[in-house]
Amino acid sequence: MNGGLPAVSRRSVGSQIRLLIGILLVLVPVGAVVSVAIIQSQSAAVRSLTLVLGPATEANNAVLLQMTRAEGAWHEAASGAQAHIDPLSLEATIRADLDRLASLAQGRELDESDRTRLGSLLDSEKDAVDAWFAGARAALQGRSAAGDVTEAGRARSEAAYSAFLEANHTISRAIQDQRNAASVGAREATGTTSVVIITMAVLVVLVLVAGGLGMDRAIGRPLARLREVVRRQAENDVIALANQEEGALEVRVLARDFNDLTRANARLVDQQAAVLEMQELVLDVGRGARSAVDVPEALQRVCSKLGAGLGADRILLYALAEDGQTIEGRHQWHTDDLPDLPPLPRSLAQQVGEVNEQLRQSVGFFDLGDLLAHQAYEDERARAFHRATGARSLLMLPVGTGGRGLGILAVLMVNAPRRWHRHEIQAAQQCSAIAAQSIVSLRLSQMQDEQVRRLTELDRQKTDFMATVSHELRTPLTSISGYLELLVDGDFGDVSDGQHVALDIIGRNATRLRGLIEDLLVLNKIEISGLQAVSEEVAVRDLLRTVTETMQPVAAGGGVRLTCPDVPEELRVRVDRGQVERALINLGSNAVKFTPEGGEVVLSAERSGASTIISVHDTGIGIPAADLARLSERFFRAGNATAAAIPGTGLGLAIVRAIVEGHGGELVIASVEGEGTTMQVVLPVVQPATVPA
Repeated sequence: MNGGLPAVSRRSVGSQIRLLIGILLVLVPVGAVVSVAIIQSQSAAVRSLTLVLGPATEANNAVLLQMTRAEGAWHEAASGAQAHIDPLSLEATIRADLDRLASLAQGRELDESDRTRLGSLLDSEKDAVDAWFAGARAALQGRSAAGDVTEAGRARSEAAYSAFLEANHTISRAIQDQRNAASVGAREATGTTSVVIITMAVLVVLVLVAGGLGMDRAIGRPLARLREVVRRQAENDVIALANQEEGALEVRVLARDFNDLTRANARLVDQQAAVLEMQELVLDVGRGARSAVDVPEALQRVCSKLGAGLGADRILLYALAEDGQTIEGRHQWHTDDLPDLPPLPRSLAQQVGEVNEQLRQSVGFFDLGDLLAHQAYEDERARAFHRATGARSLLMLPVGTGGRGLGILAVLMVNAPRRWHRHEIQAAQQCSAIAAQSIVSLRLSQMQDEQVRRLTELDRQKTDFMATVSHELRTPLTSISGYLELLVDGDFGDVSDGQHVALDIIGRNATRLRGLIEDLLVLNKIEISGLQAVSEEVAVRDLLRTVTETMQPVAAGGGVRLTCPDVPEELRVRVDRGQVERALINLGSNAVKFTPEGGEVVLSAERSGASTIISVHDTGIGIPAADLARLSERFFRAGNATAAAIPGTGLGLAIVRAIVEGHGGELVIASVEGEGTTMQVVLPVVQPATVPA
């Protein structure tokens, strides 16, 4: 293919351009010099015509004209007639014209030979003029008395005039010859100039055409083929290469650089594909490790997926115990043609923790492309590891998190050396981090599961204990209450006033203990089996009327005014009536209990959007702001209530909140210490049924 290319296409573009410019630099100046020379010759001829020969002809004709006048006047005078002009008076004019002719004949526009020739002829003419005027003057002076000129004078004058005419005609012919020659030279110069200019133009055009064809052959067509290669690459033909042996030097260099870029891009694409493959491998290892149920399964999945993804011969993962030194577990993967490895020798096993620490404190990995290479094999540990595992190429990474070492991950090639690429090392490092995270997360999950199991067992034991204690306390309390009633009724004899006081105290405390036991049983039942509510549609007015009637005697006994404003009849809720009444009675009891004599407790209800708000407001001692967040905790009592020695178990609000939340509602508490408290039970409103028209 190269043999058919002309030699010029092998040159550089710069050399071809310089050659073209050189040819033009030779042609154009030569043509210009020739043209200028011809034009200067033409200009010289034109200047001689216009500045010398033309004026010289006029001057010579003027001399002839004046001499002719002088001759005519002389003849008139010679014949004795009265002459119009004096022939001798024209001598000054004729000599002025001769001087002007002599000046023109010596002009620099004429050649030296022409000036010499014209000067010689002009001298002859001057001599003839001088002879004529001398003869004419002598003849006129020697006239007879009658005024006639002698024949001798007349003959001499005519001979002188004839000599003048001959000299004048000779000068005229000489000037005319020079004028003709100058005209011919000017015409020939014009033609020659035209021929030179046309020839130079044709040569320049031919040079430019040849240069253009050479440029097209050296640049245009190779670039067009290079563009075609670029187009093919744009259409995903990424291996298309340009012809490096075609075109000018710059084009061939460009094609070579383009091919180098194409190969580099192909390598980059391959590297990106390898990096993406490693990223997919890391994601796959992560998914496998996350789906494992325990640490051994997770680490085994890391080994198997990493080994297959890297194309390794063997993967070893040694997990360290809590002390960071002892090997707790060993996991391995290998190709089908390799056997399982036995445990490491004791001398190597004891160094796993130390190696982990060294790797974590240094670059984070250790790789040997050829473990049998002279420099690598000088290390005793490398030789021992080779004997124990048969490794020829080794990539070793620490497994750890934070400042804690968890193990060592080793990627081995057994049959041949291998150079570990950066993206492979990074993928192995990420898989090592996944192994560390799996160890930590699964161990933590196992610990959490164990803690949850223990806490669940403890809570179950607590619930069983509370249920057992509550039931066991009810039996003796029933006996105490029964015998107390018999004593008060006098069935065992008369009772004194002091004994009545003591029996009343025992009765109140027995009632208090019975309420505590009932509250414990209710809470325990809710925790074990849920609320188990039997819902029905209930009017809120009926609920508040029942609560008011139940609490009225207690409020009257404490000197507290209990009121319940009218509640709209259409305000209804779907609840377990007994449980909600219990919750509201608890709230009312607390309000009456914590309100001093002369205070007031108000029960009210209203609708707010899709909710029913039942409020129990009192003007009692209020609740400290610091205690509001803990009011619903079991056995918790406000600090001012404890300080005032107001009896209570601390279970009432816990039961109320459990009942309200079991009905999908909310208990809202607002209180100001020393001013009073407002308890609000927020329950969903029962929407009225819509009857179609």
